[in-house]
Amino acid sequence: MYERSEPLDILTPAADEPASGVLVFGAPRGGTSMVAGVLRIIGMDMGARQGRGNNEDLDIQAARGNIAYLGDVNHPDYAAALERMRPVIAARAAEGRPWGWKDPHGALYARDVLETLPSPRLISVFRDPAAAAARIHMLTGQLVAEALNDVLWLYGKAQELIARPPAPLAMASYEKALVRPERFIEQLAFFCHLEPSAEQIREAVAFISPERGHGDPHSPGWPREGAL
Repeated sequence: MYERSEPLDILTPAADEPASGVLVFGAPRGGTSMVAGVLRIIGMDMGARQGRGNNEDLDIQAARGNIAYLGDVNHPDYAAALERMRPVIAARAAEGRPWGWKDPHGALYARDVLETLPSPRLISVFRDPAAAAARIHMLTGQLVAEALNDVLWLYGKAQELIARPPAPLAMASYEKALVRPERFIEQLAFFCHLEPSAEQIREAVAFISPERGHGDPHSPGWPREGAL
């Protein structure tokens, strides 16, 4: 009998306790907004101040700052970014409720913020790299070849975390989530120890629709070209 692969592959199981510090990462235009949006709908605090349409925590994003040197752990700007981010993350953790944040570049610093998280989870999101690169080109004008190189580099950083998981880690397939949204929501809720209501599940299924688009509703091509 043919066995379908899962939209969420839990590589390192989590403890039987609510998640406190879920980092959703992957690559720009790579499905992280969809995953973060589903988490928000099914009961996880993804930030009091949200980016317009992209489900990013603006306070953590502001503390992180420019991404130019996040890939170089020896650069002074990397250390400075960590110094700014850690107290913001610690303050969120102290609120005592299930919470997380989305950062497509999160794989670059994940290992260095885990000590501030009471019950962390890592969710690495993968999307067809060609589709992500084409979407970046559509929205920013960056050459497709350059965008593809950036996407694959970030996926390489994610693979390093997958090879040596520093915390409970799950690998999400954007395309599989579109095909099997109910199963994806079920798995995501289990991994993060959430108990969504039937209404929250229905809302999350509708949110996953590719025609809706998961980025900024004021960006070119939204929503008719949507997320695909």
